[in-house]
Amino acid sequence: MRKFGLVFVLLALVPCVVDAQARRPRADLHERATEWAPVDQSMAELLDAGWKIVAYNNYQTEMFEQNENAFSFILQNGNKYIICMLDNPSINDTNSKCRALN
Repeated sequence: MRKFGLVFVLLALVPCVVDAQARRPRADLHERATEWAPVDQSMAELLDAGWKIVAYNNYQTEMFEQNENAFSFILQNGNKYIICMLDNPSINDTNSKCRALN
């Protein structure tokens, strides 16, 4: 009789365990680690060192009264890639933020 009670309790717990497993967030199988490490050089220094621009994008934010422009560049040197971003640049006055992609 004791074994029947134990089996009954275990069977009663199965739906709870299954429900908890179903609610657990699952890892996206398509996610992969990307280095995304800050680069010590500016975009100008990278270009002077032989890096080449292989992709470019610009976009304008419209969330505030003053629209801001932002630019992103992907640079390549051999099999290494870096992304550099320029936020709201003005003539002769801008800072780049660059990060390694691999």
